[in-house]
Amino acid sequence: MKSPKTASDRDDSTPTSSSRRAFLGSAATLSALALAGCMGSDGSGAATDTPTSTSTPMPTEEPTTETEMETETETMPAVDPDVPVLNYALTLEHLENAFYRDGLAGFADDELMNASVLSGFGEQVRMDVPAYLAVVGEHEAAHVEALSATVEQLGGTPVEEAEYDFGYETPSEFLAVAQALENTGVAAYAGAAPAVHSTEVLSAAAGIHSVEARHAGFLNLVNGDSPFPNAVDEASSMQEVLEVAGQFVTSDTSGLSAQPETTTKPIARKQEGDVSDLGVLNYALTLEHLENAFYRDGLAEFADDELVSADVLSVFSEEVRANVPDHLATVGEHEAAHVTALTDVVEQLGGTPVEEAEYDFGYETPSEFFGVAQALENTGVAAYAGAAPTVTNDDIFAAAIGIHSVEARHAGFLNELNVSSPFPDGVDEAMTMAEVRGVASQFIVG
Repeated sequence: MKSPKTASDRDDSTPTSSSRRAFLGSAATLSALALAGCMGSDGSGAATDTPTSTSTPMPTEEPTTETEMETETETMPAVDPDVPVLNYALTLEHLENAFYRDGLAGFADDELMNASVLSGFGEQVRMDVPAYLAVVGEHEAAHVEALSATVEQLGGTPVEEAEYDFGYETPSEFLAVAQALENTGVAAYAGAAPAVHSTEVLSAAAGIHSVEARHAGFLNLVNGDSPFPNAVDEASSMQEVLEVAGQFVTSDTSGLSAQPETTTKPIARKQEGDVSDLGVLNYALTLEHLENAFYRDGLAEFADDELVSADVLSVFSEEVRANVPDHLATVGEHEAAHVTALTDVVEQLGGTPVEEAEYDFGYETPSEFFGVAQALENTGVAAYAGAAPTVTNDDIFAAAIGIHSVEARHAGFLNELNVSSPFPDGVDEAMTMAEVRGVASQFIVG
C-alpha cells in the first residue's frame, strides 16, 4: 500500500482515478460553498463583508421559469455564514468517523496489538492501542453528531456521509492512514477557524481542534514519529485538505443540491469587556515563561537516566522509556520558541513584553516532575482555547491556534506518560483567564 498523502506532501502530478476526479468535482462545489462564507476576494482566507453572489444556474433539460426560480428562492432562505465552515468540518468528521467505525470492525484487538509497526513497543503500549483507537472513534462520531446539530440549528442542511475506500489491508496500514487523517484534521481546523463568525462556534471548534491534535500526537507516536514535530502546527487551505480527502472518497457526489446563500455579518471575535490583543499576548507569554522555566530548570536538574528510571514510567518498555528525555527536550525547545515568538510580536505591536517571574514547582522526584508537566500542559491547552477566540488580529489568531494544538500534543503525551488517557474528552474545555491565573499562581513566588 502506498502511504496516504497529507496536505503538506501531496503531489499534484499524481495520476487520478475517475472516482477521485468525481470527488474533486464535488470538492469544487464544497469549496465554493465553504469559500462563500470563508474566503476574501484575494483567496487568503481573510473574511470580508462583501455579500456573496449566487452561483450561475446549471442548464437543465427544461428552462426554469421565473415562477420556479422565485419558489426555489423562497424555499432556500439565507443561512448563517458559519454553516459552510461547519459543513466543511463535517465533511472531514464523516470521513474520520467512517474510517474508525469500519476499520475497528474489521480488525480484532489482538490483530491491532500485534501490528508490525508496534513491534518496538512493550506490552503496555500495545495493549492500550485498541482501547485508545476505540475512544478516538467515539470522539469522531460525537463530532459528527455535534456539527450536524449545529448546522441544523443555524438553518443549514448538514452534508451527508460519502462512500470511502481507505486502501489499507493490514493493521499497520490502518494505523498509517489514521495518522494521515488526524494530522490533516489538525491542519484543516487551523485553516478554517479564522473564518468562523460566532464566538460560541469558534470556542467549540477550538476544543475539537485540540482533541484532533491529541489524536494526531498519539498516532504519530505509535507510527514511530515525533508526537509534536513542530513548535507551531501549520494550517492547510480547504483546497489542500479536500485534495487529501479525495484520495479516499469513491462515491459520486456531483449531484449535490443547490446551496443556499449565506447572510452577511462581520467576524467579531472581540466582545465587550475582552482584553486587548496585546493583553492576550502578554497573558499567553506569562504561561509560556512558566512552562519554559519549568522544562529548562527541570531538565537541567534531572539526568536522562533519572528520568528514564522514574517510577511512573515503570509500566513502559525500555524502548519507550529511552525516548522520553529527547521528547521532553523537544517540548522544552517548543516552549522556549513560544516565548521568543510572543515577545517579538508584543514588541512589534508597541507593547512591553511581560518578564519571566520566579517559580517553585514543588517537585522533588522525576515522577513528580512528570506530574507537574502534565498539569501545566493541560492548563495551557485550556488557556489558549479560552483566549484565542478573543483575538481580533487574524495573523495573531492563526499563530495562537497553531500553538494551541501543539500544547495539546504535549498534553496528550504527558497524559500517557502519567498512565492516563491522551485524549480524555471529545471536546477540550476552555478556561477563563482568571481560572488559569489561579492555577499558575500556585507556582509563582516572585
